[in-house]
Amino acid sequence: MPEHATDEHRIRHRAYEIWEREGRPEGRRAEHWERACRELREEDERARDEAPDERRGLAPASADSGAGI
Repeated sequence: MPEHATDEHRIRHRAYEIWEREGRPEGRRAEHWERACRELREEDERARDEAPDERRGLAPASADSGAGI
């Protein structure tokens, strides 16, 4: 599935959740869509900021690597 389709699915699902949480009000589709976009963008940014740097787990190389050189 293309990435934009996945994003649209996530947004649609979140907007639906917001709509239900607010008692299923009529006429606020655009507001719920924008709010869902904002919430998901913020969640994605937080997840990126909190993700460990993959390189942190690697020990720094030393001059004596034990390779017998």
